Amino acid sequence: MIETHEEKNSDVYDDYRLLSIEVDTLAKLKISKSTNTESGEVTYSPCLSPSNLKSRLKKTDIIIAPDGTIVYPQSLYLVFKLRGEAAVKDTGSIAKGLLAFTRYLDSTHHYQTDQYGVEIPREHLTYKTLFKYEEEGSPWQFSEFLLANCNNIEGANGDEAFSLSTARSYMSAVIGFYKWMQKYGYIKNDEQNVVTHYTTGTVHQELNQHDMLAHTKSSSERTYETSNIMRRFPKKENTPAHKKLKPMPPEHKALFNQHVTSLPKSTELIFRLCGEVGLRIDEAIHFPDHNIGKADYSDLDAVPIKITHTKGSKERTIEIPIALYEELEIYKESHARLKNLNKRNGLVQSSKVLDTIEYLFLSNKGTPYSINTLETHFSNLRKQIREVDSFWYYRIHDLRSTFATHWLWNESKERDVGYDYLMGELALLMGHESTSTTEKYIKYMNKLGDQISMAKAKNRKINGGWS
Repeated sequence: MIETHEEKNSDVYDDYRLLSIEVDTLAKLKISKSTNTESGEVTYSPCLSPSNLKSRLKKTDIIIAPDGTIVYPQSLYLVFKLRGEAAVKDTGSIAKGLLAFTRYLDSTHHYQTDQYGVEIPREHLTYKTLFKYEEEGSPWQFSEFLLANCNNIEGANGDEAFSLSTARSYMSAVIGFYKWMQKYGYIKNDEQNVVTHYTTGTVHQELNQHDMLAHTKSSSERTYETSNIMRRFPKKENTPAHKKLKPMPPEHKALFNQHVTSLPKSTELIFRLCGEVGLRIDEAIHFPDHNIGKADYSDLDAVPIKITHTKGSKERTIEIPIALYEELEIYKESHARLKNLNKRNGLVQSSKVLDTIEYLFLSNKGTPYSINTLETHFSNLRKQIREVDSFWYYRIHDLRSTFATHWLWNESKERDVGYDYLMGELALLMGHESTSTTEKYIKYMNKLGDQISMAKAKNRKINGGWS
């Protein structure tokens, strides 16, 4: 038994998307029999009998095609993962992996070009595309796509921007999906339909010398299997936090400011709050409307606003540039937002929505935007900008580091102080409980300063500035 909830990509209908549902994991299929009294013909009708146990209702996402149909067998696998001994508590990461896989398969049916503008031959892959050699099948081809779009790997030049951990997670989800299909007969499992080959290894486990029953344990080895596909992904490196940051330099931020206006106004403002104020994406989604338009701040350069929907639910004050604040005022009274606000008021009055907080940004369903919807918008924005500059390669959370580094640069120059002096102030603006979290931005800027100084020194030497 399935109950659907808000569609996560409520504003985007030209792509595959996730739909949140509730599944009764103890519902049983019953067959009812009926006999035609005149002809004597017997017919059988299937019926799903619910368990009516709220404790057995579990949430998951399923995949919806652009035409609104459910994508099988991917969605069936996501429901399967909610029950049985191998049940998982959260299918979120699996759903995202299968969504990426489904989108990739679909892309092979459409016109595409490489980075040089040369058309890529259409392969028309499906989940059933398997051959004798694993390198020719859909799972292996998907791994090629992930590696080409993984920003942790040197030489990656795709349109997406996956972290290494995300790419590994997506690939692992797809391999689990194929194991399930093989087990239940959705795909052939023979030497002509190879998903991937596996290598068996062992790990030696040291026995605990303080374990009184250690003498009863016959083996200290654990056997494991690793697929050839997963072995292609590098192991996660212990990269220092400041080296993981990828803020936009001024020229790339200018491109962002130029192209972000092509998005729906609400989405544009959400992204700009992240990039110009340093909000986390979840904080921008749940930005309150009660402080917008209440007073005249035209004499200020930046407007102080208190927000409470933060990481750790700790209230903090942010500073919104006056130009952006005035755009928020205009958007608050816009016809499109007021229309969505009426929908939200209806949901609250009918008790379909229990959260009565008044948010500034509402989808056309009267509910706050989902992160999945915004990620889709940002992916489209990234592809648009990369047509102008192929090196523009960022994700949503890079907007936050862009704010932090640009703020440090501007404040350091204006006040003539070092970055370390500004650490405590930046920590308050970013909502960090400890300045140890803020330190990565300081280290990044100090490293950048060293690189700039070194480059200037080299230029002086080349131009004869040194004897």
